[in-house]
Amino acid sequence: MSEPKFTEEQLAIFRRMVTPTVFDPSPISRKYLDVQYGSLPEQKLDVYLPAEGDGPFPLLIYVHGGGWSMGTKREGALPCIIDAIEFGYAVISVDYRLAPGVKFPEFLFDVKTAVRWARANAAEYRFDPDRFGMLGDSAGGHLTLMVGFTALHPEYEGEEYGWAGVSSAVQAICDMYGPSILDADGAAFLKETGVPSLSFQRTDDDGQTISSMAQAFTTDKNMLHLISPISYVHKDIPPTLIQQGEKDPIVPLQHSTLLAEKIDRVCGKGRVDLRLYPERTHSDGAFMGRENCLEVLPFFDKYLK
Repeated sequence: MSEPKFTEEQLAIFRRMVTPTVFDPSPISRKYLDVQYGSLPEQKLDVYLPAEGDGPFPLLIYVHGGGWSMGTKREGALPCIIDAIEFGYAVISVDYRLAPGVKFPEFLFDVKTAVRWARANAAEYRFDPDRFGMLGDSAGGHLTLMVGFTALHPEYEGEEYGWAGVSSAVQAICDMYGPSILDADGAAFLKETGVPSLSFQRTDDDGQTISSMAQAFTTDKNMLHLISPISYVHKDIPPTLIQQGEKDPIVPLQHSTLLAEKIDRVCGKGRVDLRLYPERTHSDGAFMGRENCLEVLPFFDKYLK
């Protein structure tokens, strides 16, 4: 069976669909923008609070996607979760350093430092330090899973960037189509499902084509296995919601189905909620707006309220 391919017309439609829209924070009345959370100038986040109330509010932390090499805290799926402030949540959106300027685990260090900042400064910003959730899409989903699954791994903390000794644990996580098996054969996964393949590659300074995975991580399969979320599933991981489009050509659905199967085996039924969407693709518009926010919030309500 030959590997299916997108037509040029399909590819053009897909690229238009995933072009990020910049979020405008101006309508939100209570907010703190570009707050530095770590020791580096790139380590900044935005805080959004409910229009009324003194808290303490449960907190949802958003981690943007972009292949670990693109995106900002005001792009991606932030519109999916920002409406949570209407339902009594505080929301944080995090910037982290990007490849090729840094490689893993530096961007995980950044996100964990942001969690520690939020817990250390919970009283000032009216967060409840015992009720933290995290949501990320694509590369942000990978980082969300790693934050949730590696709370017991000090080598992944990055405490040199600030707030040493403060916990980076979160109480519930939502992974939106994030890669969980970095050493997987993505082409083989797509052949299994019949989804047309699509990969984004870049050219380095020497004119050589390199993948976003190689930029952000490594090409060593053993190392990729060691930095895959599926390798860190243990019996005490936080409750996990996974959203995955079955027509995703960038992160094949097996990343989500195999991860959910392992969570069921290790943790027992009920720890993971896997939701598959037969017609959705990567960064599908159906994941991005208020309707999906209303789907995701009951999961967080169950564990954070």
